[in-house]
Amino acid sequence: MRVSVVVPVYNKAPWIRESFASIFAQSFREIEVIAVDDRSTDESLEVLRSLGDPRLRVVQLERNLGPAGAAQRAMDLATGEYVVRMDADDIMFPDRIAQQVAFMDAHPELGASGGHQLVLGTSDQVMRASLTDAECRAGLLFQIPIFQPTSIYRRSVLLTHGIRFQDEWPRYGEDWWMQARLLQVTQIANIDSPLIQYRVGPQNIRASSDRTAMLSRLHSGLFSYIEWPIGEEGLRAHLHALKWFPEPLAPGDIRAVAVHLHWLRGMNASTGRFPAEAFEAWVLRIWREFGYRLPPFGVRAMLAYCGVDPKPTFPQLRYMLTSWLTGRA
Repeated sequence: MRVSVVVPVYNKAPWIRESFASIFAQSFREIEVIAVDDRSTDESLEVLRSLGDPRLRVVQLERNLGPAGAAQRAMDLATGEYVVRMDADDIMFPDRIAQQVAFMDAHPELGASGGHQLVLGTSDQVMRASLTDAECRAGLLFQIPIFQPTSIYRRSVLLTHGIRFQDEWPRYGEDWWMQARLLQVTQIANIDSPLIQYRVGPQNIRASSDRTAMLSRLHSGLFSYIEWPIGEEGLRAHLHALKWFPEPLAPGDIRAVAVHLHWLRGMNASTGRFPAEAFEAWVLRIWREFGYRLPPFGVRAMLAYCGVDPKPTFPQLRYMLTSWLTGRA
């Protein structure tokens, strides 16, 4: 068997038929499909059992384990050379698996890869992944290297190095933690093409009302894994840098982000953890994108940003000024 498609399922009944239809319709035919129901409380299990495709195996867990545990139980049952991840509410493009198998076959140095995501219901809203191993690796602290619903893993790499999801991992970000460990033993990359239509909605774990707690656990775990001592204030600044603002920003918060990014540069210079040039590009990108989010917080926030080196670009200044003058701030 060349490809095992693994799908952890929890309360996705309204979207299962459409999602699995896109799997069964793949142009690449040599697949097995393993769906693990994580003790859903809706009709997900019944819908899965009604699908009827002979390539599908449906397993119900004895207790709810969460995304990490459910995904690993499915992966433990996989027999394919490659393991393709899928979420039960997204839709594969018809040639997704064919593209990914060809890419992995052509790049035996890769242990995993993925691609971009097109937001379902749009024609141009693309969630873009970094392409090269250096860019993915250097961006670990800022963006997940491979979007989980687009991921394909070389199963031999996972088995050889014992790379596994752990049951106790968080229900949000477990894929990010796994990829951090994968980067220790192999190279990764992404195809420059959307592979799935990604469904955004209240069914996503990322839509939880306790998002601050989820993000804090995710990112503190990443810093702990790479042994960089982030601290509570540093973690707060890091989440601000990633454009998470549960409360209005004050000028001191903007300066704290600048200090934090300077600290990241220094830590990488002293540890050599990430590729230097790619890491510097990521830090600069994060700082630039952060600036575009400041107009809603008023003139003092924008002036604080402008007072920090590196100076803002002309497009940023123009955007801040026009946002303020037109009332968009």
